[in-house]
Amino acid sequence: MRKFLTFLAIIAMTFSVAACTPRETEPDCDPETMDGTTVCYDSATGTFAVEKGAKIRFGVDNETWGKAIVALWDKTYPELAGTVEYVNSGSQGSTDSVAVQQGEWPDVFMAIDGETPRNSSHLLPMHAELAKIVKANSVESFFNAGNATEGVVHYAPMTYDGMAFIWNKTMLEALGLSTADADGDNLPDAFDTWEEIFALSTAWAANRPEYKGKKVNVVFPLTLTNQWSDYHHLTSAGWELFGSGDPTKPGYDDPKFAEGLKFILAAKEAKISVEESGEVSPADSMGWRWDNVINEEIAPFGLVGTWMDVAAAQTTTGSTYMISPVPTYNGINQRPFVKTKGFVINAYTKWRSAATELMRLVYSKDGFQAMVTGTSYAPSLVDGSTLVPTLTAGGIQEQMMSAFVYNYPEPALLLPNNKARKSMDSAYYPFISNTERAIWDGTKTIAEAVAELIELSNAAIEADNK
Repeated sequence: MRKFLTFLAIIAMTFSVAACTPRETEPDCDPETMDGTTVCYDSATGTFAVEKGAKIRFGVDNETWGKAIVALWDKTYPELAGTVEYVNSGSQGSTDSVAVQQGEWPDVFMAIDGETPRNSSHLLPMHAELAKIVKANSVESFFNAGNATEGVVHYAPMTYDGMAFIWNKTMLEALGLSTADADGDNLPDAFDTWEEIFALSTAWAANRPEYKGKKVNVVFPLTLTNQWSDYHHLTSAGWELFGSGDPTKPGYDDPKFAEGLKFILAAKEAKISVEESGEVSPADSMGWRWDNVINEEIAPFGLVGTWMDVAAAQTTTGSTYMISPVPTYNGINQRPFVKTKGFVINAYTKWRSAATELMRLVYSKDGFQAMVTGTSYAPSLVDGSTLVPTLTAGGIQEQMMSAFVYNYPEPALLLPNNKARKSMDSAYYPFISNTERAIWDGTKTIAEAVAELIELSNAAIEADNK
């Protein structure tokens, strides 16, 4: 059971957070005498004071990144070497964890944009000078997704967390297929539409080719049971989840939603995925197989997540992978979800000024460079930002960033009468897989499946929005 603050604790914290109101001329900015409850900014150096004896933990989901930030701190402040250590705190649900563990949770830690608003009372508002830097360099939609309270900045987006299209250049060429890309969209001209990919799958249906001694039974491992990666094909006719901005209206009654579901039937007819017997894969087996695309080369086309190690897969398989926007269907680009991972400051930190200085260093050009060096993370920064790190020209990170041009920011809406509940958790995640599976397996028509989805999701929103 989640641990909630008592009324008195909330009142105490309110006054405590208020105590860190930004002031450029603090009377107690001497590191020797600072007690950890204030945030002291030095306008001359653009840095924040570090309290004597401060020990700060940096929570991140990647060991290489964690080590790089510690090294950056020690290099920047050799006299304060050893002040910062990293822990692998992950990112999923981390803002829930700070509500439970409070002062035991890392002082500065990774979070996901849409998860921060409902736990903002457990996060330290950023000093005005740091908030200014974050806002000026952030993509607006992702900044807003993580900072729901107007005028208060809790969250600094740093890296994209999403999926893009990936294709195996080596496999296609070995099978005698063209990978020419005259239009420069990072997709082979012969396969930059789903219609062309379906035609290839149909042509292979009677006689599956072999690659590295294995039959290519999967052309694209479409998912029907992983709601997050499923989203791309739901947008096939231009539909957007919660496109109206109303957190109580997912938009399943939009004719574009039902029209987009026809993509599922087209993929099935093209035999996009079959079993060893040659029979079309049943819906329940159409789960997460994206890692198998790059690690086991089960298909020439797939999706790839920002967290997946494409470079290591290329080394292991000896194949070259290319990352691009998802192909068009009926002239429309499908739009996978994308969100951001970034960092927040624990409101229960014992060293507010030191934690703020660490946050400033993390969200700097050197901090972004530490992120991209040795990881596959792609920086999320507004065009023209001075914080953009040096990336390998044409490398995985650059390809990933270009691929996100059509991606759809995952809705971070909360139910208006229940701010602890995300709208997607009521209306999308519980039901969408059943809708897709029913259509694929033929147990319901598109019209029947959509009607049931509307009824169930409306009921769930009504029940949860109290």
